[in-house]
Amino acid sequence: MKVRLLTFIIFSSFFAQSPLNERYHTYEDIVDSLIIWNENFSNNPNPSPYYQNSGIIYKLEEIGKSHEDDLPIYAVKLSYNADEILDKPRVLILGQCHSEEILGVEISMSLIERFLYPQNYPSDINTLIGVLYSTEIWIVPTHNPEGHTVVHGWNDENGNWLQDVTYRKNKHDVNGNGIFDFNPQGYGNDIDGVDLNRNYDFNWIFGDDINTLDSGCSANPSYISHYDYYRGSDPFSEKEIQAIRDFAIQKQFLLSIAYHSSRSGCVSERVIYPWLWAGGKAAPDYQIISQLGREIAELIPVEVGDGNYHNAPSGSRKGNAHDWFYAKTGCIQYLIEVGTENMQPNDTDLINDTVDRNIEGAYHLLRRAAGINLGNGPDKFQVTGIVSDSRTNLPINAEVKILELNSPILSPRMTDGFGRYRRLLYADTFTLEFSAFGYETKIVENIVPSSSSITVVDVSLEPLDSFNLNINLNLPSNLEQPVKMIRSHHSKVDTFNLSSINNLFWPEGDYDLLFLSEDIFPTKENILLNTNKVLDV
Repeated sequence: MKVRLLTFIIFSSFFAQSPLNERYHTYEDIVDSLIIWNENFSNNPNPSPYYQNSGIIYKLEEIGKSHEDDLPIYAVKLSYNADEILDKPRVLILGQCHSEEILGVEISMSLIERFLYPQNYPSDINTLIGVLYSTEIWIVPTHNPEGHTVVHGWNDENGNWLQDVTYRKNKHDVNGNGIFDFNPQGYGNDIDGVDLNRNYDFNWIFGDDINTLDSGCSANPSYISHYDYYRGSDPFSEKEIQAIRDFAIQKQFLLSIAYHSSRSGCVSERVIYPWLWAGGKAAPDYQIISQLGREIAELIPVEVGDGNYHNAPSGSRKGNAHDWFYAKTGCIQYLIEVGTENMQPNDTDLINDTVDRNIEGAYHLLRRAAGINLGNGPDKFQVTGIVSDSRTNLPINAEVKILELNSPILSPRMTDGFGRYRRLLYADTFTLEFSAFGYETKIVENIVPSSSSITVVDVSLEPLDSFNLNINLNLPSNLEQPVKMIRSHHSKVDTFNLSSINNLFWPEGDYDLLFLSEDIFPTKENILLNTNKVLDV
C-alpha cells in the first residue's frame, strides 16, 4: 500500500529514527522474542527446576492476520503440559488494541518472560507455579500489528522514515484509494483506519460513523481526536477482530485483561468492567465483576503519590471488547488503562516501574481463575462441574444458567468440550439450571459457594424419548421452490432445508417452527411432540 501524509512531510535527522525509547518492543522485537522462546521452550519438557513434572509450558500459535498488510497475530499459551488439550480454566491477556497504547505490550511480554524464567522473580514463585499448574493462560501481545508498526515507524519504498506516535487505528484503506492516508501531526485526522475497540457487534450501532468529529472529554477539553473512533463499515469488519472473536469463542475464556492507555488522561490509571448503563442497568453478574475489578485496582499503585488505580463500570455502549466478551462468551474482561496521559514515557525506569506495578493486578486475576488463595486472596467463590449423559457418562454440550444471575441480554453459557462449566460467584445461595437438546432439564437448588474451596456440582442428564415428526409441505402449484424451517427449542435455534415430504426424529418437547420461502408468506407452527405426529403445512 502506498502512503499519503495529510500534512506537509518533514524529513531530517530527527525523523530518521524513532523517538520512542528503545526499551519498547517493536513488532519485529515481539515476533523475534516469541520465536526464540518457541525454540527454547516448545519442545522442552523440563523448562525449570521450579516446575516439577510440568512438561512443556510454552506453545506459540498464529491466530489470524492484520486487515491490510496480513501481518501475523500471535498468541502464546502458557500452562503445564501446554502441548496437550486439558480441562483447565482459561485466561486471555490482550496486550495492545490501540496502536499508540504501547505500555500494555510491555506488560504482556513481561508476563510471558516471568512464567518462562521464574528463577528471576523469587518473590513471585508461588503465584507462577500455582497459576501455571492450574490454568491455561493465553497472551496476545498485540492484535493490531499494523498500527503498532505505524507508531514505531518504518522506511517506505523510497527509504523515507515515516512514523506517527499518536496513531490509534489499524491501516484499513477506508476510502479505497490504495493509499494509507494518515496525519502524523498530532492526534486524529487520520482518514484511514478503524478503531478495533469499536468493531465488536454488541452495541456496535452506537459507535462513531465514518468521518465523525470528536468533541473531546470533560476532564481535558483541549484534547480533540477527529475520526479516531470510527467503528468500521460493519460489525466484525476487521480481520483483527474476527481473529479475536473466533479465538474467544473457541477457547471459552473465564477471565481476561485487555490493556489500554488513556492519551487524554480522562480515564487514566483505571480498571473498567461491564457494565452500569444509564438508568441503573447493571450487568447481571455485576456484583461478581465489580468486586474483582475493585480488588485488581487496589493492587496497582498510581504513578505519582499515594493511592491506587480507580475502578469503574463502563457506561458507554459502542462495540467495546469487554462488553462483547462478557455478554456473548461469558468471559469477564477488564479494560485496564495503564499509566497516565504520559502514555509513552521516555524514561526507562518509569516504563519498568509501570510494568512492575501492573503485574500484581494481573496475578490477582490469574489466581482468581485458578482458584488459588495466596496472601491477600482472592477468595474462591466458584462453582464448577461436568454435565454428562446419565446412560453413557459422556460429556454433554449443555446450557448452564445461574437463575439469580440470568438475563436475556446474555448469550447462553455452554459447557466446553469436556462437558465442563465454570462460574464465578459470591457469598450467597444460588440455583443452577442445566439443559440440553434431547435431555430432561435439571435444577439444582441451594448452592452455597465457599471462599476457601471451589464448589463442585456434577450433573447427569436423562435422555428424553424421541418421536417421528412427518412434515408435509403444501406449496402453491406455481411456486415449487426451496423452503427453510427455523426450529426454536428453549434457547437453541436450528435451520433446516425442507423438501415436500420430511421424515424427522426429534426428542420430546415444545417446538416453535417458522417456515420461510422467497415468494411465500411465512408460516408459524407450535407443536408439542410427545407422540408420533404428522404436520401438514
